[in-house]
Parts: sequence; C-alpha cells; structure tokens
Amino acid sequence: MEQQGTDLATGQSSTLRRQQMALSLPWDQLSAFFPLLQRGVALPARLGSPLKELLCQQFAIPEDYVAGRITTIFLDNRPVDDLERSLVHQGSRVTLSAAMPGLVGATMRRSGFYASLRQGISHAEPGGESEAGEGTIRLKLFNLLLPELGPVILGRGILLRPAELAGLSGARLGWGRFAAALSRLDQEREILLTVSFGAGDE
Repeated sequence: MEQQGTDLATGQSSTLRRQQMALSLPWDQLSAFFPLLQRGVALPARLGSPLKELLCQQFAIPEDYVAGRITTIFLDNRPVDDLERSLVHQGSRVTLSAAMPGLVGATMRRSGFYASLRQGISHAEPGGESEAGEGTIRLKLFNLLLPELGPVILGRGILLRPAELAGLSGARLGWGRFAAALSRLDQEREILLTVSFGAGDE
C-alpha cells in the first residue's frame, strides 16, 4: 500500500509515495527496537500542534501518564515546562524521559523545584506564525519509557528508509520471511512501519 509522503532527507513534501509495512512480533523482540528509539525515529505529525496535543491526541498517550510519568521533555534540545505553549514544527526533535537521577535530573525535570536554575536554556517558542499541516518530527525515548511507550509509538507507525529497516532486522531480529519482503521494497522510497506485539510471530 502506498500514500503521499515526506522526504526524510529534506523534511519537505515531495512526490515520493510512502510504502507501508505491518509486522506482528512476539513481546520478547520489543527490546530490539530500543536502540532505534533512543537514536530517534521519524514520525508523521500535525505541525503547529502544542506538545500536549501531540502526545495526548496524536500519540494517544493518557494525560495522567504524561503528567506523572514523563517528567523530562526536550523540544529541539531545550527542556520544556509548558506543554500547551510549546509547538512542534517540521523536523522538531522531541525527547521524552522518565525521572533521571541526581541534580542534573532534578534540574531538567518539567516544572520541578530546580527548574529556575536552567531558565537560560529552557525552551521558548519563537514569535511569528506557526506552520500547519502534515509533516514529520523526530522522537527519542529513554529509560523506563522505552518498554512502556515503545509499543505505542511502533503501533502508530515510524518512518524508515529500507536500508534502516534491513539493518535493524540484521542486527537483532529473526523475522524469517521478513527478508523476502524487504527484497521487494523500492529502495528509494520511505516506509511507514507499524509493529504490533503479541504472544507469537505471525
């Protein structure tokens, strides 16, 4: 199946048509995706949305989980306190983490006691009109959020080049007939990969 896509190399809308692939894997293979999720994965997103809308509506993460579990959020490498006023743009880099240890972790914690110590590096939304429409952002997950949010993000779909997908499968996963499916992909077009996890491999 194909759909209109965005070129991952440029981040701009293009005439490339996106390939789609769906996998069903056993739960014990979830950890194979952790290095990829830590490096960052490209995701389709509605641009101009507040971070809260991105997480709670587009990614369908419960609000109480966002408020209580995701204690540290970076947008374009800057810590975020206000999820309502911080907007995502084309190519935005969003990093999510549960509580981190030590003073650094406490300082980076969203709206924490020590947040004032990082005032100079905290995210501030630039002025001007915000872009709208469909685009891509890049998401990273760390520590306890990998096993908890990894299935949510992978189930929604991540954008990969065929070479990235081949490298992932070769590194950790024994997907059997998956290799044959890879050989049929157009190597010049990005893939929207969705992964579900269950008791066994289909």
